[in-house]
Amino acid sequence: MSLLRLFKKQGVKHALSCLILSAGILGFTSVHADKKNLPTVTVVDPSPVNWLWITWNTMDEIVRVDSEGNEILDLAESYTWKNKTTLEMVLRPNIRFHDGELLTAKVFRKSFDEVQRWKNPHPPGAFLNFHPKTKLEVLGKYSVRFTFPEPDASAIMKFRGMHVGSTKFWNQLAFIDAKTKNAEGHW
Repeated sequence: MSLLRLFKKQGVKHALSCLILSAGILGFTSVHADKKNLPTVTVVDPSPVNWLWITWNTMDEIVRVDSEGNEILDLAESYTWKNKTTLEMVLRPNIRFHDGELLTAKVFRKSFDEVQRWKNPHPPGAFLNFHPKTKLEVLGKYSVRFTFPEPDASAIMKFRGMHVGSTKFWNQLAFIDAKTKNAEGHW
């Protein structure tokens, strides 16, 4: 469950406690209280893939999987294969990021374009990358069309690992360090 959904479901205090506890279990945090008794989490993680843990707990994806490995649509409302290389997708309307920006097809395109820039955004391997010649076309406010250069039976699975962020996230933070051109360790 993303941190945003946990905030909504359990409340901020509970979500912060879970975040602190899970980070502590992984062994890379220290927690102390400031003057207002609000916890401060200091992440000290030598792992070059720490950003992965952060994204899996703060960003949403087009699809998710349940505990049995079944696909669950998340940011997508529906998708349809038009042929072996063309997939059309409708995004859920009225989804807002933490900064208030509405998720639209244009905003989704920004996330897709940014993730496509990475050489290997997925530590398990480049097999999770979309082919570099994959095209994304905005059809309407909430609809997009993917055109793959060849059939890709794993496309839906790949959406599980494609992080979707707001325009502000990509323009101000992103994952890729401007100097090193590398995502790892950019947090």
